[in-house]
Amino acid sequence: MNNQLKINRRKLFPVLLISLCLAAFSSCVSLLPTYNAQLAEEIVTTNKAVDKFYLTMLEVKTDDNGRSFDKFATQYINIEVELNALLNKNKVRPLNANSTRICEITLQLWVKYKQEHKTKNTLSDGLIQLNRKTFTDLFYAMQVAEKAKDMNMVATP
Repeated sequence: MNNQLKINRRKLFPVLLISLCLAAFSSCVSLLPTYNAQLAEEIVTTNKAVDKFYLTMLEVKTDDNGRSFDKFATQYINIEVELNALLNKNKVRPLNANSTRICEITLQLWVKYKQEHKTKNTLSDGLIQLNRKTFTDLFYAMQVAEKAKDMNMVATP
């Protein structure tokens, strides 16, 4: 019986050692990318540009082609460039699938709504307000996702 106890202790020691090492290692490893203050600021800046874009469009009258696509084409392009930049910055960050997906959805919707405006050559007040709300929600999701990375930094010793 003493021999069995010695054998079990010998088997137990490596298991305990590996468990201890894994526990120590897991406290140092983060499953989220690090917080990026510059990217967080770019999210806010792009959000403001989109909000201003739709608020400006709401102030323009629909008669006399005031909301025709060509009057907003340059702004659509400028914002699409910013959305592409946000997407690319998120793509290259490891462990960043959720933020990348939010950016992909935002860009896809931007392109879709731009094409709808181009096809119809105008947008109603109601559609502008819906589009604006959609993007407000998407940018909020981006901001929360980035803030969670900041909170992860605080929680990790």
